[in-house]
Parts: sequence; structure tokens; C-alpha cells
Amino acid sequence: MLSPSITFAFLAMVLMGTGDTINKRARQANIPIGSYLLIQSLFFICVILIIALASTGIQFYGKDIIYGLISAFFSFAAYTLMLHSLTHGYASINYAIFRLSFIFSSGVAILFLYEEVTLNKGIGIGLATCAIILFLYNPQRHVVTRKALTLAIVAMILAACWHITLKLATQVYSSTPSFLLLTTLFFSSMVIVYNIFSGRFQIPRKTFLFAPANGILMALGAFFFLAALSKDEVSTVTPIVQLSFLITLVLSVLFLKEKINSFQIVGIICAAIAIVVLGVL
Repeated sequence: MLSPSITFAFLAMVLMGTGDTINKRARQANIPIGSYLLIQSLFFICVILIIALASTGIQFYGKDIIYGLISAFFSFAAYTLMLHSLTHGYASINYAIFRLSFIFSSGVAILFLYEEVTLNKGIGIGLATCAIILFLYNPQRHVVTRKALTLAIVAMILAACWHITLKLATQVYSSTPSFLLLTTLFFSSMVIVYNIFSGRFQIPRKTFLFAPANGILMALGAFFFLAALSKDEVSTVTPIVQLSFLITLVLSVLFLKEKINSFQIVGIICAAIAIVVLGVL
């Protein structure tokens, strides 16, 4: 029987993988990123607010504000760059790279949070590194694709910083729903600033075809992710959650008609094995 932390991690994996596919579909529809983020974050807030009121209520400590602000910055930067990478990139590949952020977060957790070093973790991180190299190798060498992959890699590193911040926050925050609510309020403020600087406050009607669903999925995914982190190690939870790129791969091939080359298929297999070794065995 799976432990509560592993169960929460798997739920987060499925929810985030489905949400990632919706993100790519939204980019195909040319929905402005600022508008998309604004509506998405509003629905995110509504879901977390309902969870908070139905469970622990809303309560904030001083450290909630500090970690909430840092968490919002890393998540906003990572998420925004990831959406930009999808403009000219494949969801199945870019999200595979993005979700391999656990390479960095696991390494930091082992080095600085003194999480246990095991043979499984060493093998898993090695396989994940091979996966990234395979994803980056593209025989066609399209400039646009390289740019998209570069953005995905930067987003991946920022996401790893977000994971570590979340883990540190679980040791001091008031409650999971309250912390997520505060973080999302900071996130929404950054989205507003982003829209001001981009000069785009128009919200096309088609935004509402994708952003609300994504906001709901991501809110539930983030809640289960944080709940899992509060009960287990970063180097155990994050690899399982990052398996979400396989959900994205399947949905992208089935519904978005994406194609991938043989090198990328081998990379995805390596990444999947890495996640299983790190988080399940």
C-alpha cells in the first residue's frame, strides 16, 4: 500500500501533467501569456481559498510572508519562461526537460538539507542527466527549437529553486492551504506587473477556454505536491511529481498530434526510469 506522501505525489503528477498539456494548447491558440496567467491565477486562488476555508481556515505567520514571496518569484519566473518556450517548442519535449528540475532540487536537498544518499538516487540522477543530453540533441538543428529548449532549461533550474523553497516552507508555515493562498496572491501581483510592462490588458474570450481549467488543475496539483513535501523528502517526492511530463507526452501525441524523434524517445525512457528508481524503488 502506498504511503500518504507517495499517494499525494502521484495525484500531483497526474494533475500537473494534464495542466501542462492545456498550457501548450493555449499557446497554440496564441492567447497572450499575461492574460492567460491572470485568469489562471484567479481560478487558482478560488480553489485554494475553498480548500483553506473548508479545512484549517486562513492564518498567516511572519515566515509565511517571506517564504511565500520567494516561492511566488521562483514559480512565476519558471512558469512564465516555460510558457514562452512553448511558443516555438514541443510540449512533450519542453515539459520533459522542465520536469527534470528534480535533478537540481534533489542534489541541493542531499547537500544542504542532509537528505540520505542512496544508490538509487545516484543511478536516477545519472539517468536523468543522460535524458537531458538526448533531449538537447536534435539532428535538424532548428534555431527556434534551440531557443525554446534554452528557455525550458532556465525554467527548469528556477523550478528546482521553487521546490527547495517549498520544502523549507513546510518546516515553518502555518498550513498548506494558507501558505499556497498567500503565495498565489504574490504570484498574481507579479502577473499584474508583467501585464503592465508588456502593455497588454486585453483578455480574449478564448482565454476562458483554457485558463480556468488549468488554474483548477494546477491548484489541486500544487496542494497535493506541498502536502507530499510536508510528509517526505524532496529527493523522494519531486521525482514522482515530475513524472507528469509522461502524462503530457501521451496527451500531446494523442490530442495535439506532436511528433518526436528517436533520440527524444530514448531520452524520455531514461527520464522515466530515473524517476522510478529515485521515487518508487
